[in-house]
Amino acid sequence: MNVTHQAPDLSDSKILRFVCGIRPCRSGGLRLEPERVAGIDVVHNYGHGGCGVTLALGCADAVLDSVRDKVGPDQGRVAVLGGGVTGLASARALLLAGFEVSVHASSFAGDTTSNIAGALWLPTGIDFPDPGPRRDAFNEHIRRSHHAMSELQGEKWGIRSLPVFEPEFTEFHPEYFESGAINEPRPWTSEDGDVPGFRGGRVFTTYFIDTPRFMAELYREVVELGGTIVPATISSLTDVTAIDASVVVNCLAMGSRILFGDEQIFPARGLLVHMQPQDLGYIYHDGYRYMFPRSDALILGGTYEPGVNEPPEGDEPFYEIIERHRARFA
Repeated sequence: MNVTHQAPDLSDSKILRFVCGIRPCRSGGLRLEPERVAGIDVVHNYGHGGCGVTLALGCADAVLDSVRDKVGPDQGRVAVLGGGVTGLASARALLLAGFEVSVHASSFAGDTTSNIAGALWLPTGIDFPDPGPRRDAFNEHIRRSHHAMSELQGEKWGIRSLPVFEPEFTEFHPEYFESGAINEPRPWTSEDGDVPGFRGGRVFTTYFIDTPRFMAELYREVVELGGTIVPATISSLTDVTAIDASVVVNCLAMGSRILFGDEQIFPARGLLVHMQPQDLGYIYHDGYRYMFPRSDALILGGTYEPGVNEPPEGDEPFYEIIERHRARFA
C-alpha cells in the first residue's frame, strides 16, 4: 500500500532546546572481558561509542556469563559501576539471574548521556574487529542484543519498528548488517510511500528506542528486582576496592581511561536539536545527519566530533543542523 508520510515542521517556533552529548568512544571498539585488578575480579563492559543502547542487552548477557565463571551461578555480591544504559542493563541481567547487585554511579538513567538521543537499533559509531574470532564474537553480541530487544518491544519500553530511509548518497556500511540481526537495506520503490524530502535511495526496518521511556523502565526494573542504588563518584581504584563485592562490573566508559588506564578511550561530541514532538512514523538516516521522532521531541542530528568534550561557545552549530534539515524538505 502506498502511504503518504507527513513532512516535519522545522520552523523556529518548534525549537525546544539545543543538546550537547559526549559519546564514550574507544579505538579498537568494545572491551568486554574479565581482568584481575588490584586484587579484585573486574568484568569490563565499555567502549560502545554511539551504540550503547543497541548493544547493551546482549553485552549484559555476556557480562552474566563472565560473572558466573568467576563466582558460580548465583553466588556472592556484584557491584556495577555506571548508571547509564550498559550499567543498568548489566545490573538487570545479574538480578534476573539471582545475584545480589549494587549499582554505583554519580548519575543514573535520565541524567546520563544514554538518555539524550533517540536510539536507532543499528551498530553504528563503534570500531568493528577485523574478520576472525573477535569479529564472530562481536556479531554474536549483536544478535543477542537484537533478540533481547525484541522481547521488550512495546509501549512500556518505548520500542517500536520503523522504516528507515537513507538517501542514495548515504555511505553504506555492510558490516552493520552482516550479523543477520536485521535485513540489509533494499532500494526504495514507490510502494514504500511518498516520503517528503526523499528523492530516492534505500530503506530498511529496525527498532527505534524512545530512550527516556526505555531508561526509566530499565531503572525501575533494577530497583524493583532488589538492586541497591548507591550514589557515588568512583575516581580511583581505592574507591573500587572499598566496595564489598565478589566481582565488579565496570561500565564507566569515559571513566575507564583514568580509573583503569585505558588510553584508547576518547570523547566524541555530538550536537542535537530537539523540536516539538511530531509522530512522523519514519526515520531519516544519513550517518550523523538524522531525524528521529521521539515521543517528547523530534530529534535532529547531528555531529560527530572526536576529541571534543566541551559544549560549543554559541548556538551557530545548532542552527547549521536545522538549516541542513530544512534544505532537505525545501
